[in-house]
Amino acid sequence: MTASTDTIASIISLGVCAILYLLPAINAKSRKHPSAGAIFLLNLFLGWTILGWLAALIWSAAATSTRVSSAQPIVSTESEDKYQKLERLGGLKGKGLITEAEYESEKKKILGS
Repeated sequence: MTASTDTIASIISLGVCAILYLLPAINAKSRKHPSAGAIFLLNLFLGWTILGWLAALIWSAAATSTRVSSAQPIVSTESEDKYQKLERLGGLKGKGLITEAEYESEKKKILGS
């Protein structure tokens, strides 16, 4: 091998090692983790310890979203007519997100009876 081939192989090896070292930070960034900055710092400063790297990797792979209710609020704009409100309310009831009693109560509010 020549000196230029050794240099190229060294640069490629260094790049692969850098990617592997920063894998937790890359994973957190790609998953839009809310703590991506902290994960990067942990990875950067303590990644050389195997435990620090593993902690950053596990943290970056942890669940990123909090449980958000899929129920839409009944409150709507004034431009929406009664039929659209009733349709949305029926959809919530159909999905099991509201009970029959809640459905009837909201229906009476919408219809004004």
